[in-house]
Amino acid sequence: MGSVQWAQHLRSVNCSLFTVNCSLFTVFLAASAAALGPHELLVLANANSTSSVTVARDYVRLRQVPDVNLVLLDVPRAASVAPYEISTNAFTTMIWEPAQRAIRERGLGDHILAWAYSIDMPVRVKTDPLVSITGLTFVRNRLPPKDAIVGGLYASALFGGPESPATQGFPSQSLDNMRAWLGSDMPIPAMLLGFDGEHGNTRAEIEACLRRGRDSDGTAPDGTVYLITNSDVRTQCRLWQFPGVVRELRALGVAATITNALPAGGAPIAGVLHGLADLDLTGARTFAPGCMAEHLTSFGAVFDGGGQTKLTAWIRAGATASAGTVTEPFAIWSKFPHARYFVHAAAGCTVMESFYQSVKCPLQLLPVGEPLAAPWRPAARLTLTGMPEGPLSAPTLVSAAVRSKGDNLFNRFLFLMDGKTLQAAGKSASVTLIPSSLTPGKHTLRAVAYAVGSVRHQAFAEVPFEVEGQP
Repeated sequence: MGSVQWAQHLRSVNCSLFTVNCSLFTVFLAASAAALGPHELLVLANANSTSSVTVARDYVRLRQVPDVNLVLLDVPRAASVAPYEISTNAFTTMIWEPAQRAIRERGLGDHILAWAYSIDMPVRVKTDPLVSITGLTFVRNRLPPKDAIVGGLYASALFGGPESPATQGFPSQSLDNMRAWLGSDMPIPAMLLGFDGEHGNTRAEIEACLRRGRDSDGTAPDGTVYLITNSDVRTQCRLWQFPGVVRELRALGVAATITNALPAGGAPIAGVLHGLADLDLTGARTFAPGCMAEHLTSFGAVFDGGGQTKLTAWIRAGATASAGTVTEPFAIWSKFPHARYFVHAAAGCTVMESFYQSVKCPLQLLPVGEPLAAPWRPAARLTLTGMPEGPLSAPTLVSAAVRSKGDNLFNRFLFLMDGKTLQAAGKSASVTLIPSSLTPGKHTLRAVAYAVGSVRHQAFAEVPFEVEGQP
């Protein structure tokens, strides 16, 4: 079976969340999740940077990622300053192996599907040719042949196509369904939460970006997706993608247009694919929360030089996500987001899922922004009943129930205790808590419900409780 043929089985519909009312620094028990849920995301921070740890912890609280999913890495500060790179050996010993060890020791291996790197991390790995830290993570620290990277010939198993105007793309899918199909061959999609070095964003801009992502969930933004055309090779190499994507988006009820310039003024922008080396993003423009914007240039993530507008300019202007290459990629469309990124987003996928279904060869690309943002997910709400008002002192049956708009059928339930699987996903919507099997003290129960579909909608709720006795 080819690298993308697996995707021909059911792929469609939307993912789901319900509203969460929390600031970047505050936790509430009301919770939300999209196709990719917070419990499925590993967050990695540089233990040698207070800023890196702070941003990571703030994001964990913002998105209610289980605390056990936060991993602090001993990465030298030298790797987080220009030229923001790390050797392959250092990546292995300081990032890859400690992260994998944490997943094993913490019992997270059955549900971690993607990684998010905090700020003050290297962005580039000194391989031949150079690759991004997210690219090496994606291929599980096993690089494909040099020619496949340089020529953009590597074919991601997650890429949803199409590869030419004469073919059709595959319907959208959530990462859990992809892993069910790929098994041990499943890559590890990864993003940076932000970049604050040279030509980077300020902490305030990064925090605002993450809040925009959270606030975008389920908003179905009214803005238009702009596919910019001009004579530049950066546009011409993927111009063939635009007409089909406009048709798909309009069929999904999302406004899209092929034009030669971004709108000025207050017209809301739901997404942008551009194609110029240098852009002027100043001025009054309205980027809808959840907006991804990118401009296919050689040095969008070469922050220590190279000229050209950096991906961080989009974040500063108000986008929620962007991407750029960490070395000269040449005008090879397969190394950049396909215009169908916006089709996957409109199907309800998260930013992370939309990126990795739209990039065929993501080895040199660095996606940056809020990975769990899902502007087009439908609403669903999960509630838990049966928890005692006081400490847990006897076996107690706790049940989950889901209410959703539309005809989404939630028929599988996962229960997590303190971020680790307590009861694997199955048809049972109840779990029995047995106090004698738990250590005395504070615990957190999380229930996650999954809907039928190739983009498996999620809803979750979390409740803290205590077991009698002294911790």
